[in-house]
Amino acid sequence: MNREARTAKLALLARHCGQGRGARFARRVQGQPTVGFGDLAKLPDWLDAPEEQRARIAAAAGLLRHRRAIDAELSGPRLAALAAAVGEPLFDAVCEAEVPEIVGAEKLPAPERVLAAGAQLLEAALPLALRDRFPGARDDAVARDLLARAHAIAESLA
Repeated sequence: MNREARTAKLALLARHCGQGRGARFARRVQGQPTVGFGDLAKLPDWLDAPEEQRARIAAAAGLLRHRRAIDAELSGPRLAALAAAVGEPLFDAVCEAEVPEIVGAEKLPAPERVLAAGAQLLEAALPLALRDRFPGARDDAVARDLLARAHAIAESLA
């Protein structure tokens, strides 16, 4: 990571996780994970993105998560409902992307559940040090991988 990128990540981390002496002490006392330099590399670029962009990334992540089920779905109306919920361009872009190996095959859930899965992945990918601001933060590498793919797809449509 070059100096400019590291400085930008440090600023991003400071905006989302108080790093003053008092904040660090409070985290230790409360048994919360402290922020380490390893967390810098795990901070996603979309963390400060507008809500609309984060929602698009989450939707793409939810679609990627259920990609095998989408490919196996035979019901045109179910696929049309899902495409309408996330937008045709995003749906098409995700369906044209390579299927992630980490995705399991199951029955395709309702569109709102696909979107909820994407929102959960959004937080699950974040480092544990951000748990006080993002309760779903789990430092999940699988979620981070899906979100990196989802971010690339969403950015290609912007």
